[in-house]
Formats: sequence, C-alpha cells, structure tokens
Amino acid sequence: MSTPTPLPIGLTAHIAGPVRWVAGAPCLPLILPEGSASREGPIAGRYFLARCAEEVDGERTDWSLYLRRPLYAVQQRTQETGDEWLLHLPPDEDPGHAWLRRRAEGVAVHLLGPFGNGFALPDSGRNLLLLVDLTANPGWLALLLALLEPMLDRGGRVTLLLRLDGSLDEAVLSHLPIAVEIHTAPDEAAWTQALTTAIPWADQICAGVGRERYTALAQAIQAKRFRLEEGFCQVLVQADILCGVGACLACVIPTANGGITRACTHGPVFDLTRLAQ
Repeated sequence: MSTPTPLPIGLTAHIAGPVRWVAGAPCLPLILPEGSASREGPIAGRYFLARCAEEVDGERTDWSLYLRRPLYAVQQRTQETGDEWLLHLPPDEDPGHAWLRRRAEGVAVHLLGPFGNGFALPDSGRNLLLLVDLTANPGWLALLLALLEPMLDRGGRVTLLLRLDGSLDEAVLSHLPIAVEIHTAPDEAAWTQALTTAIPWADQICAGVGRERYTALAQAIQAKRFRLEEGFCQVLVQADILCGVGACLACVIPTANGGITRACTHGPVFDLTRLAQ
C-alpha cells in the first residue's frame, strides 16, 4: 500500500523560455535551484503545484487565481544555471494555465513540490510495456516519457502501444528513442488484439488510460497471466488535484473494494489491483 509523500517546501523557479512541445504536449521549461527537487526514481507521474500570481515585496498582488495548478513532470536535465524541468502545461482555456503561458523568460514562478507517488521500475524487470490512450488524453504520452531512458539504460526492452485516431505525428516520433518498439491501434479491435499479444511477454505495464479501461485491462491480464498480481501494472489516474496534501478531497477516486482514496497523496500513480479486480 502506498504512503503519502512528505510535504515539500516552496521553490522559486524561473521561466527558461517559451513553451516547448514534447510528444504532442505543451511543456513549460523552468529552472529550479540545483538539487532543490528530489529526483529519486523516475519523475514520471510526479507533479508540482504552481502559484498563478505575481508577488511584490513578498506580497501576492492578485487573488483572483487563488488555487494552484498541478503541472506534471515530463523531463529533467541538469544545466549550468540549475535544474531545468519541463512541466506539462495543458493547452486549455483555464485562466491559471493562460497566466503561465503569458510569463516571459526569466520571470519567477512559485512552486510546491514535487508531490505524489510516481511510477516505480523494479530492478528485476527487463520488458516494459507502455499503454497510452491518446484519444482520452493527448498529453499522456509525454507524462510517461521519463520511463524510457531508465529501462533502456539497464539494457531493457520497451514496447509502446498507442490508441489514437489517425496516424502518429512525426513530431511525436522525434521524442521517442529508436530502440522503442511502437505499435498503434486506430480502433478498439486493433487495441484489444495488440494488448492480447503484448501482455504475455511483459515484466511490467505502465499505463496512461481512462478509468473506463481499468476493468478490461485487468481482465486481459488475468486471461493471459491467470491472475492480476500486485506490482505488475501501474496506472496514472486523472483526478482534480488542488491542494496536494489530501485536505480538500477534490481528488478522491473510487477503488476496487468499493472505497475511495486520495489521488494527490496516495497516487496519482496506482497499482491496477487497487483500481480494478
């Protein structure tokens, strides 16, 4: 059972440039002080909470955007000026996201984080299957990209199964290592067939799929492996994350045993055994 992560302290980040597109998702580049954000294990599935307001002499100047916005980690690189993080910035009409898109290079942004339990890659696994439903969330592939290098660096194998409408964009392909085996499913029949073929050889599955797929995914695993074992399949859930500490309960999601759990502290990555039976 996952345990809540400790409450992080505030960080002052600075905009490193214009929004960048990674695997079909817009990302905000931010420079954080080197070593200020923990990087133990893959960053995939972890997030920061950004304050969408400026400060003058330590005082907030605008309270109209009261709530912080969750920004999921996509990439981290150490630079001479500090640690550069790419954080997914959804391309919607949310006023907080719009405020962040308007920030100029060098402007400070206050963050809390990183929060949450992300994906975990066991030392023994060598065959990783990534499941991504781009029809449900076009940004999910970018949020799982940080799992690729750790698995490939250990000599492992990565297969990516994408559910998408149409063909895969060349700009998306450019962010995928050549060693990754890619399969696309343009419809549900193709998705089911590809999943049935891929499950038997996988040592671990990491997925970005909608809640409506949890039960079918669990059943497909059981059909090929006889039972769904804890630790075999992890899922990044969609939830309304506001506070990051489980206090507001906006992020609660149903569990397989009929209860509820808080995605912001006990997730947002969960073992599939907690979500479906």
